[in-house]
Amino acid sequence: MSFGESLQALRKESKVTQEQLASYLGVSAQAVSKWENGSYPEGDLIPRIADYFKVSIDFLYGREGRRDSIEQQVVKELSALWHDESTRAEQEKKYMEKVHRILWALQIGSWRNVVDYYDRPVHDYDSARMSSAISMDEGYSFMRLDRDKDCYVYLHRPEQDKGFETWFRDTTDVRMFFSMLADPDNLKVLTFMYTLASGELASFTTIQKMTGVPKEKVTAFLDYMTGKLNLSGESAIIEVQLIGPDGNNQKAYGVNTTMGGLFVGIFALADSFVHAPQGYSMQTNCKEHSWVDRKKLSEFK
Repeated sequence: MSFGESLQALRKESKVTQEQLASYLGVSAQAVSKWENGSYPEGDLIPRIADYFKVSIDFLYGREGRRDSIEQQVVKELSALWHDESTRAEQEKKYMEKVHRILWALQIGSWRNVVDYYDRPVHDYDSARMSSAISMDEGYSFMRLDRDKDCYVYLHRPEQDKGFETWFRDTTDVRMFFSMLADPDNLKVLTFMYTLASGELASFTTIQKMTGVPKEKVTAFLDYMTGKLNLSGESAIIEVQLIGPDGNNQKAYGVNTTMGGLFVGIFALADSFVHAPQGYSMQTNCKEHSWVDRKKLSEFK
């Protein structure tokens, strides 16, 4: 495929007119028409055309296939980690380290003057608490950089006129959830549950004995975790029925590894509030509007 054929195919595929492409490049529509019919643009325009259509210069000249999108490149990069000769534990470590670097790239990419990737800073255990934050009207992200206490959160502004107040609209169930976590005995039961390995179960009797929490409180907390929080079939704590030696059913409990990590995330974020950052290695703040529309306060529960 010739340069002109490639350019015309890309333009039509992207539903871009000759006039629109010409306006972007600062040339006339007639010039674009000539390129598509056999002539060539000036050399300094070719990289701009490639960037406009997100392809390589070689692709424009028909010498290679289309360049993968950044999303596809990320998928390929991560997927390749699972096919080397490392052990599963080593593969998992490489995967999480790569993801961490990608998240850091998202943070520093919010600065217009940053065009090259550089590794996130590594702080000593006794260093000041450092984080990175992006606060925009369209979204928010926070990356805690403390050694062994790092976490990442990303919020995309809900579409239309909902805004971030969506999360404040009905907090009845959320307040109940936090009231349960505020009880030290409930936290003791939850902490014990997280000592169980994947697939490992503990009976009610074992949980009560290991934690020393009164039976009625253990019952109330487990009923809440497996009932109120399990309406959709998913909860951080799972409940199974076992047949006891007397032929009667007995309950046993374990941790749902899919949902269970959310509790770790909740405590990580809460700790970031209680022990706020003492500085920011990267900070973007271009938010102009409030988080919540004051006119909608009457809608909140």
